[in-house]
Amino acid sequence: MSSKKWLIMLALTVALALGVCAGFNILADPFGVFGDPILDWYSYNETNNPRVAKLAWLEEHHEEFDSYIIGSSSAASYSTAELNEYLDASFYNLFVYGCDTKDYRDFAAYLLERYEVRYLVLNLGINEANTYDTGQDSLNDKMHALASGESLPLFYLRYAFSNPRYAADKLAARFQDTELPQVFDVFDVPSGCYDKRVRDVEKIGDPAVYQAAHGGDFWVSPDSAQLPYIDQCVQSVAEIRDMCAEKGTELIVIASPVYIGQWDVYSRESLREYKSKLAEVVSYWDFSLTPISYDSRYFYDATHFRNTVGSMVLSKIFGSGGTYHPEDFGAYVTARNCAAYLDELFAYPPASDPASYTADVPILLYHHIDGDVTSDTVVTPETFEAHIRALAEQGYTAVTFQEMIDYVCQGGTLPAKPVCITLDDGYLSNYEYAWPVLEKYGMKATIFAIGASVGHREFYKETDFPITPHFGWEEAREMEASGVIDIQSHTYDLHQWEPFESGNQIRTSALPLEGESEADYAAVLEADLERYAQEREAELGEGFCALAYPGGYYNDLTEVLIHQAGIPVTLSIRTDSRNVLVRGLPQSLYALCRWNITERTAEEELLKIVSGE
Repeated sequence: MSSKKWLIMLALTVALALGVCAGFNILADPFGVFGDPILDWYSYNETNNPRVAKLAWLEEHHEEFDSYIIGSSSAASYSTAELNEYLDASFYNLFVYGCDTKDYRDFAAYLLERYEVRYLVLNLGINEANTYDTGQDSLNDKMHALASGESLPLFYLRYAFSNPRYAADKLAARFQDTELPQVFDVFDVPSGCYDKRVRDVEKIGDPAVYQAAHGGDFWVSPDSAQLPYIDQCVQSVAEIRDMCAEKGTELIVIASPVYIGQWDVYSRESLREYKSKLAEVVSYWDFSLTPISYDSRYFYDATHFRNTVGSMVLSKIFGSGGTYHPEDFGAYVTARNCAAYLDELFAYPPASDPASYTADVPILLYHHIDGDVTSDTVVTPETFEAHIRALAEQGYTAVTFQEMIDYVCQGGTLPAKPVCITLDDGYLSNYEYAWPVLEKYGMKATIFAIGASVGHREFYKETDFPITPHFGWEEAREMEASGVIDIQSHTYDLHQWEPFESGNQIRTSALPLEGESEADYAAVLEADLERYAQEREAELGEGFCALAYPGGYYNDLTEVLIHQAGIPVTLSIRTDSRNVLVRGLPQSLYALCRWNITERTAEEELLKIVSGE
């Protein structure tokens, strides 16, 4: 072969390889640059680079929105749904991670020049004054050309001819994808927020347990540079202010909640300079240092506050009484009041005693009450009364789950020595023995009844197998009306007794069956919850507020689905932590621990359990 033909063949081979590479990258589209024509998986694309993928997605969906949030990743905790309700708007959360105020300025210019924007929420932390114009060195942190001003053809060529490893990784991840977020798809695409469903169902109440699981997430590296980019940060904010004024857009600036470990890294002088100079160009809501800053449970890590804290912030700003927040939570800072505000903030840091916003609530678990003790799920009437009498004499007050919900979500109160008494399954003995004893001693209890067994006195469901009698809806209404007993969910029919069931779809717990797909499992669980909720509403007038897991078994997906269905409290039978309820943290009501009480439990042991010994 002549050298000329060889060169032609080489050129054609290279051109073909480049064409294949570009085609592969465009079709797989791991950054969402080209509309993701095959997979339409923007949660993955945004995780790869939110600066690029979010703007590409907005180009196709901007007509759905009229307002936006911009900021770093802490801004992800502001709910677009809540903002929509407060302001009668349609918000999209355009936060991105690893950005600075130059990026915020570029995003603001992009939005205001291309779209009609009613509200722009700008979230500022402390680190915004610690970095500026850090550059865009890789495909994972580049700004979209629509906002950066880069040549669009060059921008698209850069991503079309990128390393095909990005596209291959996306295809591989697709086969590992699940319903819940993983490290490669952490975004909720329609809102632009993080998908925090897994983090938001973790056990959070007991501080020792939380610190053991996440203590390392709150270590903050000492920083010798004391906010060197204050002037650049403030100048960018001033430019955003002026652009909004020109377009008639209302600008809302929020200085976001900061964990005390991060706050303490910087000197008082640099913090004061930052806050003061910011107030000279724009008024803002300051939540930087508040009572929650001292408690890591309100944060995912040292730089990210929880979604529920975002709800507190919005509630404070817009004056809603529906969400708890501490009394001295945040302030509106202006050029006029800034100096006095900072004087007070530094002179009297708002630390608070955890005892003022937390409560330990031990939960006891009983089942059947009968003179014939055949297992650890049975106690005699005499033992049950002795237990209840001992609790009353020691000054314990029984509380309901609605009272616990009100404490956590509304800032309600609980008695000095609370205890929660529960009985599982819904046996007739609860009506015949437990209810009168509880009423006698001024105590309350919650019965977690199995829906499919309600009213079955002789046989297990539609079989000939004998069953321990269960009370019916008539008895349930009578007990509920007394105010002594509350009927809650033990699922409708996910607590099946295997020896009495037929077929291969026997469900002894709320967990998925072996080999069951996530979609099929979710459909079964959601149908069970809906059926039981409808039945309870028809019989007792309202839905459930609490669910005890059959056998105590659950996983992350179970927890997510239960809470998505609107049930705020779940209970396990674990005993590995205290039930510490934390005001403002609904997660402290999740997978609560319960202590199983048996016929062998002496009164002294019972009192040790409820006292935390």
